[in-house]
Amino acid sequence: MGNGGAFSMNQGELQGYVAETNFTIEEIQAIWFHFRSISSLDETTNAINPEEFKNALGMKNATLVDSLFKVFDSDNNGVIDFREFIFGLSVLSSKSSRNEKISFSFGIYDLDRDGEISRKELTDMLKATADENDLALDEAQLASIVDGTLAEIPGNTESINLEQYSGLVSTHPSMLQQLTLNISAIIAERQEQYQRQQ
Repeated sequence: MGNGGAFSMNQGELQGYVAETNFTIEEIQAIWFHFRSISSLDETTNAINPEEFKNALGMKNATLVDSLFKVFDSDNNGVIDFREFIFGLSVLSSKSSRNEKISFSFGIYDLDRDGEISRKELTDMLKATADENDLALDEAQLASIVDGTLAEIPGNTESINLEQYSGLVSTHPSMLQQLTLNISAIIAERQEQYQRQQ
């Protein structure tokens, strides 16, 4: 898997990524190396397809992987290019803001991208998350958690918009814990690999 090609980005592109993400030039170079190791598409395409994304994450639940892929694939063209990849990682890094994480995580739950998390979407994502973490929740337990979550929304609604979701996160900050990766440690490992290749 992967073509791991040499680093091929000009200074202007690098500086643009530094200005728009939470990464340094060195970190961007290491992320590029990692990106190229994941991608098996030809050298000119520089993109990750859904299967490569799933394999790179090492996740098993298709609903969760598909939703994450769609959040990364911001132009909805069916592949993740380097710009989408680095912006997604930037949000997942510990350097990103709370609001960036809220918007990103809301997108994971909003499966149909209509701006609201429906009861069904919440149930599907809860089920997917439980499955991914090998947690056994029966239908009654799932319904109880979903009912309890929706009961916290003012107006007894059947869906959650971004503002309401932000309120839930304020009440339950642990909701974002899964969305903070130690990107620095991952990057440090990739930087060592990149430097050995030079």
